Amino acid sequence: MAIEIIQAGVLTTLQDLGRSGYRAQGVVLSGAMDGFAHRVANWLVGNDENQPTLEITMGGLEIVFHEPALIALGGFGGRAFLNQSPMDCWKSTAVQPRDRLKVMYAGYGCRSYLAVAGGWQISEVLGSYSTYASAGWGGFQGRALRKGDQIAFTPKPSPQASWSIASSALPEYSSNPQVRVIEGPEWDWFTEESQRHWLEENHSVLPQSNRMGYRLKAALERSHTGELLSTAVSPGTLQVLPDGNLVLLMNDAPATGGYPRIAQVIEADLCICAQLTTGNEVRFVRISAAEAEEIYVSSHQHLQLLKQSIFQRLYAN
Repeated sequence: MAIEIIQAGVLTTLQDLGRSGYRAQGVVLSGAMDGFAHRVANWLVGNDENQPTLEITMGGLEIVFHEPALIALGGFGGRAFLNQSPMDCWKSTAVQPRDRLKVMYAGYGCRSYLAVAGGWQISEVLGSYSTYASAGWGGFQGRALRKGDQIAFTPKPSPQASWSIASSALPEYSSNPQVRVIEGPEWDWFTEESQRHWLEENHSVLPQSNRMGYRLKAALERSHTGELLSTAVSPGTLQVLPDGNLVLLMNDAPATGGYPRIAQVIEADLCICAQLTTGNEVRFVRISAAEAEEIYVSSHQHLQLLKQSIFQRLYAN
């Protein structure tokens, strides 16, 4: 087998861009929490963006390679060491048999993504490689990786060139980020004063947070006393709990929910949210739907230009 897990870390799973097309049947999206890091790591080794990567949460991963490979690591908060020497993130790197890679936690951020040229060799479930551990399906045997696991990757001629990503091309990762939102369907269910305070204050990430969603400290007060029927939600939906705190739904969230939706994080900022961890603070910035659409178009153009630049450099010869 191509690699062996020496230490699996806090939580390491295989993820792609998610299990789309099944939300109507109640199937969660899953997939890489930080879609930007996942995509770019794949591109740096010449892969299609939907090839699976190892999503490494809070570091602690150590693997040994049994085959030569071209790898790349992206994300925020991971410190990589190849044979005990520092390895650059956001850059393609060649490895040889018996090489050891460690991904340690840097004390900030949350998730890193390891791609290998050719892609990790696992089976699809409902058209996706993503792990949904709560249901025990997808990824590697439907679970997080463990010590002793062995995973193959598909042999593929690797590009001869390598390329690194400039920091200016990365999202504005931060332990205390500003995240842009648009009003949710139940925005008017809350008093104007609590809406104003909510936008003016920072909100701490509480310990009850995982891939399903983040709990955020808030003090929202309702002006509408009615109950909400279970209705559609998606990654980025901000729901208000009965105690006034928030849940920011993420990739493993269900397709429907029954709490009022005060706002929706724009797609371009979900990768920033993916890097939050307990104790971080986030501030929300309200923008219009028209502004959100402009940012959506601009961010996708940026991704396509980045992809073209990487591939032109990788295959220049």
